[in-house]
Amino acid sequence: MQKLLFVVTTCSVLLLSACGGSSSNPSSQPVTDGGGSEGGGTGGADSGSNPASQELLVSRRGGHYWHDYCEGKPDSTVVPADPREMVVPGVNENKAVLMNAWWQTCQDDNQPANCGELRQRREHGLALVAAEGRPGAASFFAGDASESSYSFPAGAYAEMWKSVWGLSERPAQYDELVAQRWGMPLSVVRNPYPLPGEDPNANGGGSGQLPMGITQLREADGTWTGQLNVTCSICHGGAVGLADEAEGMGPRYGTNSLSDITVMFSELARLAPQQAALAIISQNKVRGTGNITNFQLFGVLTIADYETIPSYLTIQAEPSTGTEDPPVWWNVGSRSAKFYDGGQVTDAKRIELSFHFPDFFNDIEAAKQWVLDNQQDSDAWISSLKAPVWPESALGEIDENLAEAGAILFHAKDLWAPSLNNPVARPEGGNGSCASCHGAYSPRYVNDKTYLDSPLLDGIAAYITPIDIINTDPARLNGNSQRVADYSRNNWFAYSDGPFNDDGVSLCGDWADESLRGDRELGYLAPPLYGVWATAPYFHNGSVPDIDGVLNPDARPAIWRRRSIDAPTDLADKVVMGFDYSFKTGYDAEKIGWRYDKIECGSGLPIPLIGVVTPGVDCNPLDPNGASLQDALSLLWGNGGLAWNLINVPILTPQQIEERKIYNTKLYSQGNGGHEFTSVLTVTERRAIKEYLKTL
Repeated sequence: MQKLLFVVTTCSVLLLSACGGSSSNPSSQPVTDGGGSEGGGTGGADSGSNPASQELLVSRRGGHYWHDYCEGKPDSTVVPADPREMVVPGVNENKAVLMNAWWQTCQDDNQPANCGELRQRREHGLALVAAEGRPGAASFFAGDASESSYSFPAGAYAEMWKSVWGLSERPAQYDELVAQRWGMPLSVVRNPYPLPGEDPNANGGGSGQLPMGITQLREADGTWTGQLNVTCSICHGGAVGLADEAEGMGPRYGTNSLSDITVMFSELARLAPQQAALAIISQNKVRGTGNITNFQLFGVLTIADYETIPSYLTIQAEPSTGTEDPPVWWNVGSRSAKFYDGGQVTDAKRIELSFHFPDFFNDIEAAKQWVLDNQQDSDAWISSLKAPVWPESALGEIDENLAEAGAILFHAKDLWAPSLNNPVARPEGGNGSCASCHGAYSPRYVNDKTYLDSPLLDGIAAYITPIDIINTDPARLNGNSQRVADYSRNNWFAYSDGPFNDDGVSLCGDWADESLRGDRELGYLAPPLYGVWATAPYFHNGSVPDIDGVLNPDARPAIWRRRSIDAPTDLADKVVMGFDYSFKTGYDAEKIGWRYDKIECGSGLPIPLIGVVTPGVDCNPLDPNGASLQDALSLLWGNGGLAWNLINVPILTPQQIEERKIYNTKLYSQGNGGHEFTSVLTVTERRAIKEYLKTL
């Protein structure tokens, strides 16, 4: 009875306010797409004869349309056009869903000939990017070569317990402890390395098991080399739940990071001096975050052609982009632009293999050719990934009545209706709903011509929200400045070879460039929301631990620490454990996010293995919004990216590693403000929307 009353009440509210200021009507009949969409799920559905076109709780779980289309079809089936190519100026004009992040074709070999070729691309991409000891695995600055000047011997890795950790004997669970310390789950596939004295080719690579961000290199014939190197999964690998908690849970590719890559590179540098290239630079300041889209930092290493590095260093005086939360990969196929600010179009694929860019000092042209030869395969695999399904057996059943009410609110409630007095400026266009920025997902709206030009745009998010509306931390935007954009015009990874606009600027380059974006304001790209329940923490900098805080600004903690797994009793004061990603103890199904502990400013007490937030240095104990030393540091980092990257205290003790788990929103680039237009939602409405988001 309570559920029924809730739905009736919510629908009554919708009739009064959901469509205020919008031409969209949630009760309007959907209109079919004349082109049809065989294999596309909702696309082309006949609303008059197909009840599925009116459903509210349907999700394709991300990935790319091509992979859905080819499911169950013969290899000879011709692959249709990419729906994202429809996202061009004029698309969805005067519709409920806003779009301004335009698609640009950068490659002439995007379209696989048929489903068989698509599958071949995907399989090679799996080996190439996921690596984990597979033949053809790629690794850090090595391409898919079996030899690399950046690799390090398995024997040194196997004895870090002694040489780096300072333990007197090797722990029985050593492999798991490395994974915990660096924040990378152990691979669920066989990812071996040889222990000291072992011949890796005598027992299938060795008896050790590596975390998913490390791989053992192999010869072309499959021979194991005993040399290890890091892969993209150091930032783009993680875990959602435990494998025994629900089907499909556990370690997975392309999910939110759990890692502390600065700790990892600092320790690897003690095994192999060549790894010091990244050890001396602060890759991140908080566990689980990174700085991988920092044009200043990573550009020095890979984006820049080595001949231009000296001039590239001049832009280090620009603001640092600071702390960022690596985005999930299962949404790549639903985006027309990439990076948090839409800094490049999605079809600018060269950057996806930049971390594996071969040793370009030896042969820059060969290194570039390796990227060109492999980019379609890596992208095919990345864009095939799917979001996990909400595990009802572990986290509780979804209340479908509540979720359906939430779907209506998500797609149709006008947050700027006159009666709500929203304090935030209204976006120009759209219907004022969540879907306006994040895209449409429910068939009822996907098939509605007032929402989308075509049902094939299902789940595609292509709107860069102006910064004065989204108002989240601006450091990422400030760092990717016009000066950086000017430099990138001569950069191969930014397509200095074209195609060009009338000003001679590459259309596949940096879209923060005024010559490309025109009068579009700088802002942040609203992401697709497939699997959003599994992507905490939120915002581009990972500053908000749960969806409850996203929808309710008053519920956001100022200083917090995600909970960690308990250490083995006999090693409690000697090892560092990673974040708890189990559903039973680590996840909050009500708030939708990972459990955390608030840390108060001013306690001044040294809490064992948690660390101290120093009053006056890290926060103001008298006034939560008052000044501290961090304000002075923010001025420094806001005027020099190099300072942010290099001013980093050497990491030498477990206590220091533990303190890096603390997220302080008072630090530079880590503010948790913004997205405040959802403050007009009622408690009941937030509950309904959260329930709906579980279904995506």
